Amino acid sequence: MSDTAPPPALVEPDPDAESILPTPLAPRRRRRRWVAGLAVGLAVVTVAALAVVGTRANAGIRATEEAQDRWVAEAEAAFESIPLLSDDEIATLRRSRNDRHVELAESLGVGPPDTRGEADSLAQRYDFVRVATDSLYVVLPTTASLPLLTPSAAASLDSIAVRFRDRLATVGLPPFRFAVSSLWRTGADQAALRGRNVNAAAGRSSHEYGTTYDITYNPTRYSPAPDALPPPPRVDPRVPGFLEPTVRERLIREQRDALDRLAADYPSRLTAALGRALIELEDEGVLVVVRERRQPVYHVTVARRLVPRP
Repeated sequence: MSDTAPPPALVEPDPDAESILPTPLAPRRRRRRWVAGLAVGLAVVTVAALAVVGTRANAGIRATEEAQDRWVAEAEAAFESIPLLSDDEIATLRRSRNDRHVELAESLGVGPPDTRGEADSLAQRYDFVRVATDSLYVVLPTTASLPLLTPSAAASLDSIAVRFRDRLATVGLPPFRFAVSSLWRTGADQAALRGRNVNAAAGRSSHEYGTTYDITYNPTRYSPAPDALPPPPRVDPRVPGFLEPTVRERLIREQRDALDRLAADYPSRLTAALGRALIELEDEGVLVVVRERRQPVYHVTVARRLVPRP
Protein backbone atom coordinates (compact mmCIF):
# COMPACT_ATOMS: atom_id res chain seq x y z
CA MET A 1 0.00 0.00 0.00
CA SER A 2 1.51 3.35 -0.99
CA ASP A 3 2.27 5.99 1.64
CA THR A 4 1.63 8.83 -0.91
CA ALA A 5 -1.83 10.36 -0.69
CA PRO A 6 -3.59 11.12 -3.93
CA PRO A 7 -3.81 14.77 -4.90
CA PRO A 8 -7.04 16.48 -3.99
CA ALA A 9 -9.60 16.63 -6.66
CA LEU A 10 -9.88 19.94 -8.49
CA VAL A 11 -13.21 21.68 -7.91
CA GLU A 12 -14.37 23.57 -10.88
CA PRO A 13 -15.90 26.98 -10.06
CA ASP A 14 -19.60 27.39 -10.35
CA PRO A 15 -20.24 30.10 -12.95
CA ASP A 16 -23.60 30.94 -11.36
CA ALA A 17 -22.19 31.41 -7.86
CA GLU A 18 -21.77 35.05 -6.57
CA SER A 19 -18.19 36.04 -6.03
CA ILE A 20 -17.38 37.20 -2.50
CA LEU A 21 -14.42 39.28 -3.76
CA PRO A 22 -15.13 42.56 -5.63
CA THR A 23 -13.57 43.02 -8.97
CA PRO A 24 -10.78 45.63 -9.10
CA LEU A 25 -12.76 47.82 -11.61
CA ALA A 26 -15.79 48.43 -9.35
CA PRO A 27 -14.30 51.35 -7.24
CA ARG A 28 -13.16 53.12 -10.41
CA ARG A 29 -16.62 52.92 -11.91
CA ARG A 30 -18.17 54.31 -8.74
CA ARG A 31 -15.66 57.22 -8.67
CA ARG A 32 -16.32 58.06 -12.28
CA ARG A 33 -20.05 58.07 -11.68
CA TRP A 34 -19.63 60.28 -8.58
CA VAL A 35 -17.40 62.77 -10.43
CA ALA A 36 -19.79 62.89 -13.36
CA GLY A 37 -22.73 63.49 -11.04
CA LEU A 38 -20.82 66.21 -9.21
CA ALA A 39 -19.94 67.94 -12.51
CA VAL A 40 -23.57 67.88 -13.61
CA GLY A 41 -24.66 69.27 -10.24
CA LEU A 42 -22.09 72.06 -10.39
CA ALA A 43 -23.11 72.92 -13.92
CA VAL A 44 -26.76 73.14 -12.90
CA VAL A 45 -25.89 75.32 -9.90
CA THR A 46 -23.62 77.54 -12.03
CA VAL A 47 -26.27 78.01 -14.71
CA ALA A 48 -28.86 78.80 -12.07
CA ALA A 49 -26.52 81.28 -10.35
CA LEU A 50 -25.69 82.97 -13.64
CA ALA A 51 -29.36 83.19 -14.44
CA VAL A 52 -30.02 84.85 -11.09
CA VAL A 53 -27.11 87.28 -11.57
CA GLY A 54 -28.21 88.04 -15.13
CA THR A 55 -31.80 88.65 -14.07
CA ARG A 56 -30.67 90.92 -11.23
CA ALA A 57 -28.28 92.81 -13.53
CA ASN A 58 -30.97 93.32 -16.17
CA ALA A 59 -33.36 94.57 -13.51
CA GLY A 60 -30.71 97.03 -12.29
CA ILE A 61 -30.02 98.31 -15.80
CA ARG A 62 -33.73 98.75 -16.47
CA ALA A 63 -34.16 100.62 -13.18
CA THR A 64 -31.21 102.86 -14.06
CA GLU A 65 -32.68 103.66 -17.47
CA GLU A 66 -36.11 104.34 -15.96
CA ALA A 67 -34.53 106.72 -13.43
CA GLN A 68 -32.78 108.46 -16.33
CA ASP A 69 -36.06 108.82 -18.22
CA ARG A 70 -37.75 110.26 -15.12
CA TRP A 71 -34.92 112.76 -14.67
CA VAL A 72 -35.26 113.97 -18.28
CA ALA A 73 -39.07 114.17 -17.99
CA GLU A 74 -38.77 116.21 -14.78
CA ALA A 75 -36.27 118.55 -16.47
CA GLU A 76 -38.64 119.09 -19.41
CA ALA A 77 -41.50 119.85 -17.03
CA ALA A 78 -39.28 122.31 -15.15
CA PHE A 79 -38.41 124.12 -18.39
CA GLU A 80 -42.08 124.39 -19.30
CA SER A 81 -42.80 125.89 -15.87
CA ILE A 82 -40.61 128.95 -16.65
CA PRO A 83 -42.87 131.74 -17.97
CA LEU A 84 -41.77 133.47 -21.14
CA LEU A 85 -40.76 137.11 -20.85
CA SER A 86 -43.76 139.40 -20.77
CA ASP A 87 -43.97 142.60 -22.82
CA ASP A 88 -43.45 144.61 -19.62
CA GLU A 89 -40.31 142.64 -18.77
CA ILE A 90 -38.91 143.16 -22.27
CA ALA A 91 -39.60 146.86 -21.93
CA THR A 92 -37.81 146.87 -18.57
CA LEU A 93 -34.79 145.27 -20.23
CA ARG A 94 -34.66 148.28 -22.59
CA ARG A 95 -34.96 151.07 -20.05
CA SER A 96 -31.22 151.95 -19.98
CA ARG A 97 -30.32 153.75 -23.20
CA ASN A 98 -26.93 153.81 -24.85
CA ASP A 99 -26.09 157.24 -23.37
CA ARG A 100 -26.41 155.79 -19.89
CA HIS A 101 -24.07 152.93 -20.76
CA VAL A 102 -21.43 155.31 -22.15
CA GLU A 103 -21.75 157.61 -19.11
CA LEU A 104 -21.09 154.74 -16.71
CA ALA A 105 -18.29 153.36 -18.89
CA GLU A 106 -16.48 156.70 -18.91
CA SER A 107 -16.83 156.94 -15.13
CA LEU A 108 -15.85 153.37 -14.21
CA GLY A 109 -13.73 152.21 -17.13
CA VAL A 110 -10.29 152.73 -18.65
CA GLY A 111 -9.32 154.25 -21.96
CA PRO A 112 -10.52 154.16 -24.59
CA PRO A 113 -7.45 152.73 -26.37
CA ASP A 114 -7.10 153.28 -30.10
CA THR A 115 -4.96 150.19 -30.80
CA ARG A 116 -4.40 146.70 -29.42
CA GLY A 117 -0.96 147.79 -28.19
CA GLU A 118 -2.49 150.56 -26.09
CA ALA A 119 -5.11 148.13 -24.80
CA ASP A 120 -2.44 145.64 -23.67
CA SER A 121 -0.61 148.40 -21.78
CA LEU A 122 -3.78 149.57 -20.04
CA ALA A 123 -4.84 146.03 -19.21
CA GLN A 124 -1.54 145.38 -17.46
CA ARG A 125 -1.61 148.67 -15.59
CA TYR A 126 -5.17 148.30 -14.31
CA ASP A 127 -5.20 144.55 -13.65
CA PHE A 128 -7.79 143.68 -16.27
CA VAL A 129 -9.33 140.23 -15.95
CA ARG A 130 -8.99 137.80 -18.85
CA VAL A 131 -12.41 136.29 -19.46
CA ALA A 132 -12.46 132.70 -20.72
CA THR A 133 -14.90 129.83 -21.04
CA ASP A 134 -15.48 128.10 -17.73
CA SER A 135 -18.28 126.38 -15.82
CA LEU A 136 -20.32 129.61 -15.61
CA TYR A 137 -20.40 130.82 -19.23
CA VAL A 138 -18.91 130.35 -22.69
CA VAL A 139 -16.83 133.04 -24.39
CA LEU A 140 -17.34 132.86 -28.13
CA PRO A 141 -14.27 133.26 -30.35
CA THR A 142 -14.08 136.67 -32.04
CA THR A 143 -11.54 138.97 -33.65
CA ALA A 144 -13.67 142.09 -33.04
CA SER A 145 -12.89 142.44 -29.33
CA LEU A 146 -10.39 141.47 -26.63
CA PRO A 147 -11.41 138.93 -23.94
CA LEU A 148 -10.59 141.42 -21.19
CA LEU A 149 -12.69 143.36 -18.68
CA THR A 150 -12.09 145.62 -15.71
CA PRO A 151 -12.24 143.69 -12.42
CA SER A 152 -15.64 145.19 -11.59
CA ALA A 153 -17.09 144.33 -15.00
CA ALA A 154 -15.77 140.77 -14.69
CA ALA A 155 -17.35 140.52 -11.23
CA SER A 156 -20.70 141.66 -12.63
CA LEU A 157 -20.50 138.97 -15.31
CA ASP A 158 -19.92 136.33 -12.64
CA SER A 159 -22.89 137.72 -10.69
CA ILE A 160 -25.13 137.24 -13.72
CA ALA A 161 -24.00 133.63 -14.11
CA VAL A 162 -24.59 132.83 -10.44
CA ARG A 163 -28.01 134.53 -10.40
CA PHE A 164 -28.94 132.68 -13.62
CA ARG A 165 -27.99 129.37 -12.00
CA ASP A 166 -30.00 130.22 -8.92
CA ARG A 167 -33.09 130.90 -11.01
CA LEU A 168 -32.74 127.55 -12.79
CA ALA A 169 -32.16 125.71 -9.52
CA THR A 170 -35.33 127.23 -8.07
CA VAL A 171 -37.41 125.28 -10.60
CA GLY A 172 -35.30 122.15 -10.25
CA LEU A 173 -33.09 122.55 -13.31
CA PRO A 174 -29.37 121.81 -13.53
CA PRO A 175 -26.99 124.67 -14.42
CA PHE A 176 -26.75 125.90 -18.00
CA ARG A 177 -24.30 128.40 -19.48
CA PHE A 178 -25.00 131.46 -21.59
CA ALA A 179 -22.55 132.80 -24.18
CA VAL A 180 -20.58 136.04 -24.14
CA SER A 181 -20.08 137.32 -27.67
CA SER A 182 -18.21 140.63 -27.36
CA LEU A 183 -16.09 142.37 -24.70
CA TRP A 184 -13.45 145.13 -24.77
CA ARG A 185 -13.00 146.89 -28.11
CA THR A 186 -10.34 149.33 -29.21
CA GLY A 187 -11.20 152.38 -31.29
CA ALA A 188 -9.99 150.50 -34.35
CA ASP A 189 -12.19 147.49 -33.47
CA GLN A 190 -15.23 149.72 -33.06
CA ALA A 191 -14.62 151.53 -36.35
CA ALA A 192 -14.27 148.23 -38.22
CA LEU A 193 -17.42 146.88 -36.58
CA ARG A 194 -19.55 149.82 -37.67
CA GLY A 195 -19.26 148.67 -41.25
CA ARG A 196 -20.99 145.34 -40.57
CA ASN A 197 -22.99 145.67 -37.32
CA VAL A 198 -26.03 147.97 -37.29
CA ASN A 199 -25.93 148.07 -33.50
CA ALA A 200 -22.36 149.39 -33.30
CA ALA A 201 -22.54 152.91 -31.85
CA ALA A 202 -21.70 155.76 -34.24
CA GLY A 203 -19.85 157.70 -31.52
CA ARG A 204 -18.03 156.30 -28.54
CA SER A 205 -19.18 152.87 -27.43
CA SER A 206 -19.21 151.66 -23.84
CA HIS A 207 -17.39 148.59 -25.19
CA GLU A 208 -14.26 150.76 -25.53
CA TYR A 209 -13.78 151.16 -21.77
CA GLY A 210 -13.57 147.54 -20.60
CA THR A 211 -16.83 147.85 -18.68
CA THR A 212 -19.25 146.33 -21.17
CA TYR A 213 -19.99 142.96 -22.74
CA ASP A 214 -22.70 141.34 -24.85
CA ILE A 215 -24.51 138.17 -23.81
CA THR A 216 -26.13 136.47 -26.76
CA TYR A 217 -29.49 134.75 -26.46
CA ASN A 218 -29.29 133.10 -29.87
CA PRO A 219 -31.08 129.72 -29.58
CA THR A 220 -27.93 127.78 -30.39
CA ARG A 221 -25.80 129.47 -27.73
CA TYR A 222 -26.99 127.87 -24.48
CA SER A 223 -25.16 124.79 -23.27
CA PRO A 224 -25.15 122.57 -20.17
CA ALA A 225 -22.48 123.35 -17.61
CA PRO A 226 -19.82 120.70 -16.92
CA ASP A 227 -21.40 120.07 -13.51
CA ALA A 228 -24.93 119.80 -14.91
CA LEU A 229 -25.18 116.01 -14.51
CA PRO A 230 -27.00 114.77 -11.40
CA PRO A 231 -24.64 113.66 -8.61
CA PRO A 232 -23.74 109.99 -8.09
CA PRO A 233 -24.86 107.38 -7.34
CA ARG A 234 -26.60 107.17 -10.67
CA VAL A 235 -26.30 103.42 -11.29
CA ASP A 236 -28.71 101.01 -9.58
CA PRO A 237 -26.89 98.86 -6.97
CA ARG A 238 -28.15 95.67 -8.61
CA VAL A 239 -25.84 96.27 -11.55
CA PRO A 240 -22.71 94.09 -11.00
CA GLY A 241 -19.46 95.88 -10.30
CA PHE A 242 -17.79 94.70 -13.50
CA LEU A 243 -20.66 96.19 -15.56
CA GLU A 244 -20.94 99.47 -13.64
CA PRO A 245 -18.23 101.43 -15.57
CA THR A 246 -19.84 100.57 -18.89
CA VAL A 247 -23.33 101.45 -17.68
CA ARG A 248 -22.10 104.68 -16.07
CA GLU A 249 -20.27 105.76 -19.22
CA ARG A 250 -23.37 105.19 -21.35
CA LEU A 251 -25.55 106.94 -18.78
CA ILE A 252 -23.36 110.05 -18.70
CA ARG A 253 -23.30 110.18 -22.50
CA GLU A 254 -27.11 109.92 -22.65
CA GLN A 255 -27.52 112.56 -19.96
CA ARG A 256 -25.24 114.96 -21.82
CA ASP A 257 -27.19 114.36 -25.05
CA ALA A 258 -30.46 114.98 -23.21
CA LEU A 259 -29.17 118.27 -21.77
CA ASP A 260 -27.98 119.43 -25.19
CA ARG A 261 -31.42 118.64 -26.60
CA LEU A 262 -33.18 120.49 -23.78
CA ALA A 263 -31.01 123.57 -24.36
CA ALA A 264 -31.96 123.48 -28.04
CA ASP A 265 -35.66 122.84 -27.35
CA TYR A 266 -36.19 125.51 -24.69
CA PRO A 267 -33.97 128.53 -25.54
CA SER A 268 -36.79 131.01 -24.91
CA ARG A 269 -37.22 129.68 -21.37
CA LEU A 270 -33.50 130.04 -20.70
CA THR A 271 -33.58 133.55 -22.17
CA ALA A 272 -36.46 134.41 -19.84
CA ALA A 273 -34.57 133.16 -16.78
CA LEU A 274 -31.49 135.10 -17.89
CA GLY A 275 -33.54 138.24 -18.53
CA ARG A 276 -35.08 138.13 -15.06
CA ALA A 277 -31.64 137.68 -13.50
CA LEU A 278 -30.51 140.81 -15.37
CA ILE A 279 -33.57 142.78 -14.23
CA GLU A 280 -32.85 141.83 -10.61
CA LEU A 281 -29.22 142.92 -10.83
CA GLU A 282 -30.15 146.18 -12.56
CA ASP A 283 -32.69 146.89 -9.82
CA GLU A 284 -29.91 146.30 -7.28
CA GLY A 285 -27.65 148.79 -9.04
CA VAL A 286 -25.04 146.22 -10.10
CA LEU A 287 -25.38 146.79 -13.85
CA VAL A 288 -27.44 148.33 -16.62
CA VAL A 289 -28.75 146.33 -19.55
CA VAL A 290 -30.44 146.86 -22.87
CA ARG A 291 -32.02 144.08 -24.88
CA GLU A 292 -31.04 144.99 -28.42
CA ARG A 293 -33.61 144.79 -31.17
CA ARG A 294 -31.61 143.89 -34.27
CA GLN A 295 -29.10 141.55 -32.66
CA PRO A 296 -30.06 138.75 -30.24
CA VAL A 297 -27.91 140.09 -27.38
CA TYR A 298 -28.21 141.63 -23.96
CA HIS A 299 -25.84 144.63 -23.91
CA VAL A 300 -24.54 144.95 -20.32
CA THR A 301 -22.43 147.58 -18.54
CA VAL A 302 -21.32 147.44 -14.91
CA ALA A 303 -23.05 150.23 -12.95
CA ARG A 304 -20.83 150.64 -9.88
CA ARG A 305 -17.41 149.70 -8.65
CA LEU A 306 -17.59 146.16 -7.32
CA VAL A 307 -13.82 145.67 -6.95
CA PRO A 308 -11.42 148.37 -5.71
CA ARG A 309 -9.58 150.00 -8.58
CA PRO A 310 -5.81 149.40 -8.54
